[in-house]
Amino acid sequence: MIAQAARELILENGYAALRTRDVAARVGINISTLHFHVPSKTALVALVAETTRDSFLAMLPPAPDPARPARVQLRAEAQAYRDSLRDRPELAACFMQLTQTSGIEPNVAAVLESFTRGWCQRYADILAIGQAQEVFRADLSPFPAAIAMTGALTAFGHRGSNGLEMFWPVFDEIERGFLAAPGKEESVR
Repeated sequence: MIAQAARELILENGYAALRTRDVAARVGINISTLHFHVPSKTALVALVAETTRDSFLAMLPPAPDPARPARVQLRAEAQAYRDSLRDRPELAACFMQLTQTSGIEPNVAAVLESFTRGWCQRYADILAIGQAQEVFRADLSPFPAAIAMTGALTAFGHRGSNGLEMFWPVFDEIERGFLAAPGKEESVR
């Protein structure tokens, strides 16, 4: 409840206007009770970062698996992110707000960096699986390719649930660039 109230206030007024008293009032507790749980604004913002990260992670599909088709896994990963933008747009909006504070909130920066790197690594793992399955180009560098894909898809984060019409066309174009060239027998057809 505390993290959710703080997230709502960050989205309504921005990080700079976040006050612990306002969070306590939103939750319906006194400031002393709030400070029992989170002793400072820094701790409060770290809690928001952690719970936002955890909410995103809860929406992700199972971990990459070499036994499953890579393209199916890549699409499932993107679908989970798109679903989060549609169903929980406040998470991406809060993530963007928190990113702006990372220069002054090192704990927040660490949470966001760890999450971002882990999320990109999931894509990189899927791309590496796809290389082993000969679905993706052999010369593809999985982690840079993952950064390219997640970077393009996160551009939809600030658009909200109504701005997703180009999500799949963008995904499809990027994925097409990752695909291995068809075999000679296929290209003749």
